[in-house]
Amino acid sequence: MDADETQVCHVCDEPIPGEPAAHGYFAFFRGDHWVTEEPPLCERCALAIGARAQGAWAEDEDEG
Repeated sequence: MDADETQVCHVCDEPIPGEPAAHGYFAFFRGDHWVTEEPPLCERCALAIGARAQGAWAEDEDEG
């Protein structure tokens, strides 16, 4: 990425000033190739996704 290129949050499409707060992670097959992507996330979306994931994990532990 060029120094003057602004990154955009993959979730909310807002510009990210400086470095992204986090990156997502996608892993999938495209044809017969394994593809991974790590899209940038702004701080707000990274926190929301992390909180939701932790909540889902806690729910799963409570049921078990």
